[in-house]
Amino acid sequence: MAVPIKADSNTSAYGGSALGAYDGARYLESLRDGRNEIWYRGERVKDVTTHPELRGIAESIARIYDMQHDPETRDQMTYTEENGLRCSYSYFLPHSVEDLQMRRKNTEIWVDEVYGMCGRLPDFCASMAVGYYDLRHELSQLDPDLGKNAANYYYYARDNDLCISHSLHDPCMDKSLRPSQDPDRCVRVVKERDDGIIVRGARFNTFGLFSNEIFVMPTYRFIEGEEEFALWFTVPCNAPGLKQIARESFANRGTLDHPVSSRFDEIDSLVIFDDVFIPWERVLLYRQVAAANNLRGGAMSWASYAGTTLTQTRMKLLISVAHLLAATSGMGKRANVVEILGEMCTYYRLLRSSFLYSELQASPSKYGGLYQSEPEPARRAMVTMISEKYIELVEHIGTSSLIFLPTEQDWNQPEIKQHLEVYLRGKDTSSLDRHKICKLAWDLTGDGFGSRQQLYERLHSGDPAMMVSRAYMTMDLSDGVAMVEKLLDLETPAGKPKQ
Repeated sequence: MAVPIKADSNTSAYGGSALGAYDGARYLESLRDGRNEIWYRGERVKDVTTHPELRGIAESIARIYDMQHDPETRDQMTYTEENGLRCSYSYFLPHSVEDLQMRRKNTEIWVDEVYGMCGRLPDFCASMAVGYYDLRHELSQLDPDLGKNAANYYYYARDNDLCISHSLHDPCMDKSLRPSQDPDRCVRVVKERDDGIIVRGARFNTFGLFSNEIFVMPTYRFIEGEEEFALWFTVPCNAPGLKQIARESFANRGTLDHPVSSRFDEIDSLVIFDDVFIPWERVLLYRQVAAANNLRGGAMSWASYAGTTLTQTRMKLLISVAHLLAATSGMGKRANVVEILGEMCTYYRLLRSSFLYSELQASPSKYGGLYQSEPEPARRAMVTMISEKYIELVEHIGTSSLIFLPTEQDWNQPEIKQHLEVYLRGKDTSSLDRHKICKLAWDLTGDGFGSRQQLYERLHSGDPAMMVSRAYMTMDLSDGVAMVEKLLDLETPAGKPKQ
């Protein structure tokens, strides 16, 4: 049985007061923390909450944080801790199946409010903080301070409802070289001090422009001699030397033509660590190659629970859009269309059933004893296999109606609008509503935003081929092999003679 780790209070470990669950105003104010190295289109951004192309997602997230204090949703999204603080269920430590279900209900509110569009909602990385906490005893065996750091950080994040993002993947550099051959490809330690370490390098990040802090944990498998790269740590987004270069935004476009991208583009960035100082209390793993390789899944598995919930919402949205495209075009009863919709529903219902079953089969984790849903690698593998298929099936139903669409400005021009109302009408729907449905379908599939969403979903957990292979490699076939042995009376099953 794991030995409890004594953790300092939030105040002594990080300073400041514990403020509990965010509301929208406090969240937006937290992003005005002096970070001065946000770059967009070659210009430095002073405030992401007011920038015309960036503020949309910040405002959308702030609205959801406000729901944590709305009487109608407060008890589904927050709970009262032993210290008297009202905290987010995103940080709740589950000790039973019922606890997991409470966490899921909160996650479902988050993902429903963004219509399944944001792969890295605050709830996602809060789950990683829970995962680090669950690993605290394993980390303590490496170094007692590491386990204490993981616990302290969890309490700090929970008690202040930190919005966290993560940087797990290295830039797309020459993949034929190992990190030791090309040190710039991975974040690494370049100097060790009495009070901490100096790190250098770069990572991909999603939602970092709108988060308070970043988890840094490599997904690359290291070998002996690459200890300088094997490190996990947390860093505030306003840390000196931390730079974020944002990709082009899909926002700042009208909501009629771009109903989801105008509000829910979480915006990816390249995070550069230009000799950033990391205090020892923020280091969660240090120069431990085997541990970095083997413990990573222990933290990420908690986030995948949140990620799967979001995937289900996105899938249901795509099914519903395809259904409405068919219904308003008068093709809803055609055999080929019904078959397409049936295929989409089959994938969704299999994913949903597997997810709920794994929740009911939850048990204490092998690390820290928190309740965790039963692992099911095949679920993620299936998503990598069907993410592109879903987009293709929506396009098969929408066909050319997704392409030949006027713009919002045309609907605001009376001279043109009178024609649009005649020639764009659908079955049992107004011409404008039909236009909105088609525009949503395009935003989700053919537009740059939709293409980014699909690519992100497919690559959500890494190399799709590895995800599919893992479904086989983790499958226990012993009972099936025994059945074949018995049926055929095999002498040398699997090439190994019986003893």
